[in-house]
Amino acid sequence: MNCREFREKHVGFVDDTLAGVELVEMRRHLDECHSCAELHTKVKRALLLVRNLPTIEISAGFTERLNARLAECRNTEVPARLMRKRIAAAVTLAAAAMIGYIAITLDRVERSSDLVMPPVVATRPESDMAPLASPPAALVASVPAGLAIWPAALFAEEAPVRFAHARFASAAATR
Repeated sequence: MNCREFREKHVGFVDDTLAGVELVEMRRHLDECHSCAELHTKVKRALLLVRNLPTIEISAGFTERLNARLAECRNTEVPARLMRKRIAAAVTLAAAAMIGYIAITLDRVERSSDLVMPPVVATRPESDMAPLASPPAALVASVPAGLAIWPAALFAEEAPVRFAHARFASAAATR
C-alpha cells in the first residue's frame, strides 16, 4: 500500500468500516510509514478533542430568533436574485442579437474569385566594380575567333569580389 491509498481509505480506517484485509494493510502501512503515522495521530487527537467538548445548551427562544433572522435575510436576498436573473437575461438577449447580426452580415460579404497579387520585380544589385567602358582590343578580336579568352575575361571581372569573400571565410575558419 502506498501513502495515497492510505489517505483515501483513512476515514474508513478511523471509523472501523474497512474489511479485515484492508485493516491489516492499513496497520502495516502505519508501522512502515512515519508521515502517515503522524497524520493518523493528528486525526485521532482532533477527534478525541471534538468528542470531549462539553455540550452547548441553547437559550430559550433561540430557535424563534434564528428563524426570524433567516426570514429577514431571505427577504433582502430576493432583489439580488432578481437582479442576477435580469442581468443573465440581458446578456443572453445581447448575445443572440450579436449572433443574428453576424449571421446576416456574413451572407452579404462579397467574395472575390480572382486573387490579385502585386507584380514581382526582380532586380540584380549593382556590382561594386564599374563596368568596362570599352572592351580591350584583344578581347574583341578573340571573341569571334572562338578562343577561350571570353570566360577568362568574365572571371577576371568578378575575381576581386570572390577573392575578398574567400579571404574573409578563411580568416574566420582559422579563429
